[in-house]
Amino acid sequence: MVNNMREQLIRVGYAQNSRPNMQKKGQQFDFESFDVVTEAEKAIEGLKYKDKNNRDRIDVTTSQIRKFLTAVNVVRNKVDLYKAKNKGAESLSKELTAEIKFLKVNLLYQAGRTVAVKQFMTISKLDVIIDSIGDSLARFVKFTKYVEALVAYHKFLGGKDK
Repeated sequence: MVNNMREQLIRVGYAQNSRPNMQKKGQQFDFESFDVVTEAEKAIEGLKYKDKNNRDRIDVTTSQIRKFLTAVNVVRNKVDLYKAKNKGAESLSKELTAEIKFLKVNLLYQAGRTVAVKQFMTISKLDVIIDSIGDSLARFVKFTKYVEALVAYHKFLGGKDK
């Protein structure tokens, strides 16, 4: 009963799951040990709960996640152009860095609209990861792969559109 109550509180946004890779403000997210595939699977598994008919459910929809992926892909296309023009670059321009930071605004807006997206953002740590990308090209690439893995695991583990 207590676990079910906690799950319900988490689902509606009144409680949070633990965030083991969460850093204190000002610290960088540990990209070096971050395995995008494993973490994406854990994040989507963390969104699952049993409904009243004892079926697995995930409240965040494919459309909601893909909307964020679309925004990420727009920035990724710009980064790809930048990489083509600046062979061997390891850091991004100030403009691209600002666009990456703006992805967080996009995510926060969506999270503010629905509890399911807020829960998704919290469990997946996307806000923390975006804050830690900085101007690193390698970190941004790893971030994009993580978002793609989240979409794939969502679909694979039973996430649907409502």
